[in-house]
Amino acid sequence: MKLIDTISWLMGRVQGSLFPHLNQCLPTPLTEQEERLVSILELVQVERYVPKNITNYRYPGRKPLDRQALARAFVAKAYYRLATTSDLRRALLSAMNLRR
Repeated sequence: MKLIDTISWLMGRVQGSLFPHLNQCLPTPLTEQEERLVSILELVQVERYVPKNITNYRYPGRKPLDRQALARAFVAKAYYRLATTSDLRRALLSAMNLRR
């Protein structure tokens, strides 16, 4: 399957089934910018490249957090062009749709 066909199929799936489901589950409908972020996250599928957790973590200190959620958050940081991680944190705390 060609790349353009794969992207077309994926975008059709996102627009046809994922957006209606998200709008039904979230307290407020997605904005256009949030829909674009969802499309990017669905297209990039960063979860495939980041392990969910580390099974053999043997170092002292805090245990590793869910790295997939962190990776998605940093994709959002790049998309929204936030300069610092503190800005990302404020955006996540203020926008429930973005947080979910």
